Amino acid sequence: MSDVPAPAALSVPQALGRLRVALNNSFSTASREAGLTPQQAELLCYALTPRSIGELAGLLHCDRSNVSHLVDRAATRGLLARRPGDHDARVSMIELTDTGRTLATDFLRRLDDLTRDLRQSWTPQHTTAATDILTEIAETLETRTT
Repeated sequence: MSDVPAPAALSVPQALGRLRVALNNSFSTASREAGLTPQQAELLCYALTPRSIGELAGLLHCDRSNVSHLVDRAATRGLLARRPGDHDARVSMIELTDTGRTLATDFLRRLDDLTRDLRQSWTPQHTTAATDILTEIAETLETRTT
């Protein structure tokens, strides 16, 4: 916990800004501890399900060429592999290697650990409500900024 007191009454945009800073710090810390960059951690998490470069680019809100370079660097580290698409060999599908899956899982566990104490006091309804609200915010922001 920070020694800096939270402002008494935050607006939703202010609370989102504060959350963004906390998430960036948490992602940086968890990814570094897992031996990844934040970008690699995000890529591996999205690649837990095999996806095309185009799908990954959309999910990461990045240009396909940037994602392709990120995939190339992760493949060089042995974290994922490219394979031809099932229905179109021109499409590269990205799949995690065992090492990549282990690192993605480790990263997600580290993120989970950061809020475990808080969430242990939540009822199942509170957990569902929090997940629903955060998902609704994310979907709204994604549709407004793409």
